[in-house]
Amino acid sequence: MPRALEARRSGSVSLHCPSGPVSLLASAHVMATAAASRPLEHAVHEVDWRAELLDPPERSVDGALAIPAGAGLGATLNRSTIARRAQRI
Repeated sequence: MPRALEARRSGSVSLHCPSGPVSLLASAHVMATAAASRPLEHAVHEVDWRAELLDPPERSVDGALAIPAGAGLGATLNRSTIARRAQRI
């Protein structure tokens, strides 16, 4: 469906990542490899401790998510934050 829509009207597709910082970073890596530049809509700042979840924390430059250098996604989970903030269901 997005391909058909994009063929009819260039720039009309905007991908979505309404999840946390790990999935956002993975989605940003995928989008960085796309042949054409596309926006990646995402939610941030849902909680004041979101920046504590990754090392290095999410960072935007001029409204764009900066992809950290390094192996894998370029960031690691801060397990102490997860242990401290986790809610058991």
